[in-house]
Amino acid sequence: MRNPHRGRTIALWGLGLGALSLIAWLWLGAGDSGGVGVALLFFGFAGVIFGGMVAFFQHQNVRATQALARGEDIIARWRVEAEDWQRFVAQDPQWSSHAQGRLNEFSPSETVEPDGVEVIVGKAGVQIGDSIHRLPLRSTPEITEARLHDGTPPVIELLLYYPPYATRFDMRPARYTALRFPVGQRALAEARQVVAHFRGDLPGEPNFFHGRGDGTDPEDLSKCYNCGYETHKFRSHCPKCGTTLQSRRWSRRFGLVLVICGAIVCGLMGYVVWDMGPALINPGAPSSGTRFSGTPAKARMILAIFGAVLAFGLTALGYGLWQMITGRRSKRVIYFVVALAAFLVLLAYVL
Repeated sequence: MRNPHRGRTIALWGLGLGALSLIAWLWLGAGDSGGVGVALLFFGFAGVIFGGMVAFFQHQNVRATQALARGEDIIARWRVEAEDWQRFVAQDPQWSSHAQGRLNEFSPSETVEPDGVEVIVGKAGVQIGDSIHRLPLRSTPEITEARLHDGTPPVIELLLYYPPYATRFDMRPARYTALRFPVGQRALAEARQVVAHFRGDLPGEPNFFHGRGDGTDPEDLSKCYNCGYETHKFRSHCPKCGTTLQSRRWSRRFGLVLVICGAIVCGLMGYVVWDMGPALINPGAPSSGTRFSGTPAKARMILAIFGAVLAFGLTALGYGLWQMITGRRSKRVIYFVVALAAFLVLLAYVL
């Protein structure tokens, strides 16, 4: 990302103009302002949403840039000579065929100053000339592999993984890219330290998401329920089969979320069944001041829906407790919950 300060400024201007458009839409009388109001509403929401999102991410890039400029958490820095830089620029298009078709997120400039290009590698980002690439160790993008390739000049290659995510209209698949940048001829020792850091060979600083990742904390252990692969390193998916990984720490946390959601569903449905159950069991007969006027078949159908929702809540509650206690996941329970949720969606669609 080149010049994140300018990108953040432009995004903040878009955010501000979007907010002004919404204010103007409200001042004109909201829905009574005709086509002008529709345009103000559209541009207002677009400016606020997209401007806010871009400003947030650009601000993260600015923070990474400022941290590198202050010398915080610097792993290594070197200067690539002009001749070596020209060789790297000429070789870079060929790397995609050697990296399983992964394109380089860094676009090297063909022009270079006579004194070369400075490269600064920190724990949270890489600066190559004036191009900044934020690389949080335990966030997105995830660094799945770090390599040092011999050559003239030597090249560091970081393989990056962006997980799939849902949009309003479809599901965006996972993306696999790479970040490649040259190494100074006299900086091979520093380059090996960089690769060891991003490959996870060195223990990391424990935080809310993960421990040191060196095997000293059993809560860091992630096990693939598909092929049995185990690792204490921070990984979102299995490097052997691609199945999602979840550490024992996160299994317990997701278990707590399931317990809360399951308890809410069970509480609501328990009250509904307690309040409407007698009237549904005896259609047409008054019960506690209420009476179901539908047919017995409809009453049985509604009771079946209530029972399925209650079973869903009880399953989530029980599975959450099991995850909190054991710190593990279960394929069978996950399949059962997914099937039950699909049944409820299908039943609601049919009815």
